[in-house]
Amino acid sequence: MDIEQTTLIWIARVVFTVIAALIGYGVWRFMRRERVVIVPARKAYQPPTHIELPEKTIALAIMAKPGRVFDTLRLFKVMHELGFHYAENQVFEYFAPDSKYIAFSIINSRSPYKFSQNPQQMHPTNGLMAVMQLPVADGDHQVEYFHLLLSVLDELRTNLDAELCDVNRNPLKNHNLYEIQKDIELFEQTYTATLQHDYHTRSR
Repeated sequence: MDIEQTTLIWIARVVFTVIAALIGYGVWRFMRRERVVIVPARKAYQPPTHIELPEKTIALAIMAKPGRVFDTLRLFKVMHELGFHYAENQVFEYFAPDSKYIAFSIINSRSPYKFSQNPQQMHPTNGLMAVMQLPVADGDHQVEYFHLLLSVLDELRTNLDAELCDVNRNPLKNHNLYEIQKDIELFEQTYTATLQHDYHTRSR
């Protein structure tokens, strides 16, 4: 075997070695890289209309001190300062922050349970009823909405020199509020479980 033939064989071996190395490197890169999995598009999940979703009403009262009534002009002024909106059905509504959803409403504790658009034409009342209809918005963070309710009612109570009570007009203590919060936590768990069960059933 002459020198020229030996050189060609050596060059061929080098070329094959380089090609094998490049192929191996390409396979390694493929195995290492993150896969892009194409999943068929699905329609956005819509809350079910064929099943009955849980609902719960939270009602608290702001009551004037015994023997007193709220000054109507003062009441309307405070409501507007706290961010309430006077609705067409003649109640005050409080919207969740940065949301189109009503967090809770304030109704008059006296029949017909409404507020006149003109406070000067309205008979004085000694009580306000705060009504929160659960679920608020999409059903998440219901306890936070309850805390929002308590925060706003505390300001309302302070500004009107009133008391926070239950629907029977009994003053509420911390342990009463804690019990309500636990009920709301249970409601949220039940509501979420109902939606998840429906979602998984419809996704099969």
